[in-house]
Amino acid sequence: MFKSSRKRSAVSRAIAISMTLCTLILMTVFIALSNEARAAVTQTEVTPVATGTSSSTGAATTGRAAMVHTPNGVIRMTYNAGNKSLTLNPNIIGLAPNSSHPLQIEQGTCSASGTAAGTATSTAATPVATATKGTTTTPTAQATPTTMATATPGLYSTTLTADATGHIQNSATITNVNTPLTASSLRAQLYTSMGTQKTAISCGDIKPYNPSSATGTAVATGTAVATGTATGAGGNTFSALLGPANSPNENSVGIAQLSVNNGTLTVQLNVRGLAPNSSHAAHIHNGTCQNIGSVVYNLGTLTADAQGNATLTKTFSSVTSIPDNKWATQVHYGTNLGNQSEYNPIMCGTVRTATSQPSATATP
Repeated sequence: MFKSSRKRSAVSRAIAISMTLCTLILMTVFIALSNEARAAVTQTEVTPVATGTSSSTGAATTGRAAMVHTPNGVIRMTYNAGNKSLTLNPNIIGLAPNSSHPLQIEQGTCSASGTAAGTATSTAATPVATATKGTTTTPTAQATPTTMATATPGLYSTTLTADATGHIQNSATITNVNTPLTASSLRAQLYTSMGTQKTAISCGDIKPYNPSSATGTAVATGTAVATGTATGAGGNTFSALLGPANSPNENSVGIAQLSVNNGTLTVQLNVRGLAPNSSHAAHIHNGTCQNIGSVVYNLGTLTADAQGNATLTKTFSSVTSIPDNKWATQVHYGTNLGNQSEYNPIMCGTVRTATSQPSATATP
């Protein structure tokens, strides 16, 4: 009797222990699963999300171009008193491809003619003259130096020709310069074309060239004049930083805003300083302002109001991203691009996707 009772008691204890163990096992499994679930939720919450400036793949979806006046650049000038000549080493960007332009050295200053003297530009790395002794840097199109006889004392002229990218960097020599240049009330002006109705498209005041204080706008690289005086010697060498000119459309600036959303590129231009009611072709090109390439997107016609302000918005489909420093927004003088004077670019801005736009350019 007692044995049977003890057996039942042992069985009961075994069952109780088994149930307790099962309960502990189930609770352990439940706790483990709960921790994994919480970890998964936490991981989801800290995953970075798109900010609106780049896609999920990291490609940029917004961009900006600060458009400044073109053409722009620098001209270094060396006077040779021995043979009465003036050698020019230009480095100018932003012209019509293969176009020829008169360059005149004139009495007066750019500020006196309504243009900010020495206006700095930001469409390119600072131009650098690279001619070396006994050689001339020759791009695709060769410059054609000429001399203009004139009744106006101190006025000299030559012709410069751009290469296929609209870049002038070949030297030219003006002869019969009987009076040395001075850095007082002289300017260099670049004009549209060879016709009689030429218009100034860029201007720079002539100043003494000082290599020790130069910021890279012009660099002497061993060029020597016929008298043996090294380029850069005091009193012989001058430079002109070319910027806007006092002509219609030649002192305009603008901003281009680009964005991509759901495969659509939206481009908005805001420009000021144009001739009232004027019309201008606008494009996005491959490359940068200092090395312009083919047209990527035709933005159509930009039309100014009576105050010389203009806005334009265009959209393009099947675009997924905006490349950094590989597009340039360019506005032309007119709409008939078969005519050199109308093709001449009046402003350009390289598209950047970072916040690296030049702060010195006024926002329209």
